[in-house]
Amino acid sequence: MYGGYRGIIRALGITALILTIVIVGLTLYGEYQSSLLLASIPKCYTLPANELLTKTSIKHVIIIFLENHSFDNIFGVYPSNGSISNPLITRLSVPMNLLTMNGSYNFLKPVPIDVFTTRDPNEGYVPYHEDWDYGRMDGWSKGSGPQSLYYFTVDQVSPLWVLAEEYGIADNYFTPVLSESAPNHLYLYAAFSPVIDDYGPPPYIPIQESIFAELCEYHVSWGYYVNPKEPHELLSIKYFYGIKEYMDHVQSWGDFINEVMNGSLPAVAFVLPDPTTDMGPPASVLTGEEWLLYIINAVMNSPIWNSTVIFITWDEFGGYYDHVAPPIINGEPLGVRVPLIVISPFAKEDYVSHTLLTHASIIAFIDYNWGLPALNYYVASSNVPLDFFYFNYTRPPISLRGFPIPGSIYPPYNINVTVSNLVRLYPAEPQIPLDQLPYSRYGSSNITLLQLNSTVYVRHNWAYTPIIYTQGYLWLVMSLIMVLLVMASLYLNAPRDSQAGSLPIKALVVIVASITTSIIVGLVTLTVGFINYIGNVAESLPLILGYFIGLLVFSIVGLVLIRLGNAWAPLIISLLTPLILYVVFYEQAVVNYLMNDSFFLIYGVLSAAPLIITMYLLLRVYVIRGSWAVGLMYSIVSGLLSFLIIIVVAREYIALYQPGLSTLLLPIELVDLVLAAMLVLIARTRVRVGGYGG
Repeated sequence: MYGGYRGIIRALGITALILTIVIVGLTLYGEYQSSLLLASIPKCYTLPANELLTKTSIKHVIIIFLENHSFDNIFGVYPSNGSISNPLITRLSVPMNLLTMNGSYNFLKPVPIDVFTTRDPNEGYVPYHEDWDYGRMDGWSKGSGPQSLYYFTVDQVSPLWVLAEEYGIADNYFTPVLSESAPNHLYLYAAFSPVIDDYGPPPYIPIQESIFAELCEYHVSWGYYVNPKEPHELLSIKYFYGIKEYMDHVQSWGDFINEVMNGSLPAVAFVLPDPTTDMGPPASVLTGEEWLLYIINAVMNSPIWNSTVIFITWDEFGGYYDHVAPPIINGEPLGVRVPLIVISPFAKEDYVSHTLLTHASIIAFIDYNWGLPALNYYVASSNVPLDFFYFNYTRPPISLRGFPIPGSIYPPYNINVTVSNLVRLYPAEPQIPLDQLPYSRYGSSNITLLQLNSTVYVRHNWAYTPIIYTQGYLWLVMSLIMVLLVMASLYLNAPRDSQAGSLPIKALVVIVASITTSIIVGLVTLTVGFINYIGNVAESLPLILGYFIGLLVFSIVGLVLIRLGNAWAPLIISLLTPLILYVVFYEQAVVNYLMNDSFFLIYGVLSAAPLIITMYLLLRVYVIRGSWAVGLMYSIVSGLLSFLIIIVVAREYIALYQPGLSTLLLPIELVDLVLAAMLVLIARTRVRVGGYGG
């Protein structure tokens, strides 16, 4: 039997050699491409902040980026709280919030007194789009869940309310992407994102496309300050290819405070909280406020206060209710509103900005202030938040006496804070009587860098994925594996005395079949794109369940087809089913948005179809020879082992904070490639020993 396949096996061997050469060549080219990309990163020779020319009196921009709260969640009942009777409150500016919305907000609940967090709303691309419901803003119970329908009051967030009262807030500030943290963080640094949810990298953004590189190019000093104990996997700068060239700009919170106090802070400073201080549930908003107050107090009592602005905002809304529908920009909705607080000696007092803003507007302000080109076209067309400022005089810092300011920037904070102490902080007396302010306390600005004839630094944004992690490369490696499996199949289907039925070979065949199936399922998932829409464990559960059902169903379908002797049906079903899956997915996710995670179950089932072709190639000899029960045992064991491998990969995916799936698939492919080559050698040796070589 083997002798009749000699020509086919020789052709397969040549094909395997060609594929190997192509894979090695692509690997080497990928290394060359990466070296060119890294070599083009701008060197970073920057000047101190006080030596740089600016268009305004601001020499230092500090950006504090918190987590997961909507505007209505923090400022929904600001400034009155619905119950405070202080006459000053009736004179304060009222933003667009629950107090001004049409209709009642009785379906919402205030967070109880003495409680500083809530249960985490459901997060992710899918629940957020369910919340949005095409602008109707009525899908919260179904999307982010009943826990999304809470708002904080003066009992928890009075420090934030005092900052809003004494300085300025924006009530028309939207996150750039209706999704979770990763894409919105990237818009703060690059006004561009190659991902739509919390997964990756890859894909990466070349560091050359970031505000970091632009600042370096124009010698504007900058720093990125984090808790040094925070794992680097949690830092969103991991998405920038080449960030290692700028790692000396990544410093600690302690470095930030030291530089503030001695006046050496860079011109632009990004200050990032850690999971304890970021305010995102289940973290306490009080702990976040204490961390924030420590920073603000340090800046106010430092040499740089008179030339500084602090932008405080939140990366995304975290699933919390907001009543304002995001605008549609270029056919896509912006993310849900989040607060923006602007603190500066030049900030207008008790000011509410109605300017349409996003995270890119902060980049626009940086570019405007230092006279830089707009980072990209998105930044160029974004409004610059200039209406917050009144540069005719400088205000002294407000008094933070009595505020819960910790003794160190690093938690834990041992401050005895009571609700009554917090409530007493608000309202604070205005620095300037409200009726004597020389400007309106409401306003907006439509100034963009494009209107100011700014040039553009990055003319075309593109995402970078190292060649070894591209889908094409992974499919090439899988093609090589499949060629080897076809060769092994021809050997294994030789006459009985080839000893294909020996226990070691049976075990190796089942293992290789299972690993191959799990990889193909992962590649289908990656190629079709469901992984882009999975933001957390809860969303992935329907997909995992779908894999389980699909692997069981198709193991039985494959058994039936193989025993019926149809050679083409396994191939057609294995290839056609993922194609149908792609068409369905495109319609649901790309055309109509993905609005329901129940689709993941269907996708998981359909993506398991390639199990049939691996069964046909490797298990055919075992499911045909013997009873139906024996054949079913082989097929079910292979399906269950494939599912076990998928579960192990999924656990690793979560443990590594959802990296690019290709980074996990490639090592498994290499293991599978080695095992497939071993299987060919062992099976060929067995056949030759049995007298069928030649």
